[in-house]
Amino acid sequence: MTPEVTDCRIVFRRWDKEAGLVETPAAFASLEELYARCLATTDPALIDRIIIRGRDTAGVPQVVTFVFQSITVTPP
Repeated sequence: MTPEVTDCRIVFRRWDKEAGLVETPAAFASLEELYARCLATTDPALIDRIIIRGRDTAGVPQVVTFVFQSITVTPP
């Protein structure tokens, strides 16, 4: 069996004074679509992680997660 991707999502985070930390997932179907979503991201949303779900060569479900860490720096 060939490894197969079944779902891809990018998760954005933003801080809301009333709701706290809010996560918004968005599906993507290609690297081009992921790239476009990353370029279109604006404050206050931040890219938190990219999650790829699928099956390995034995048909076993697998998840690969890329996690990002971002900070805000205020210039002096």
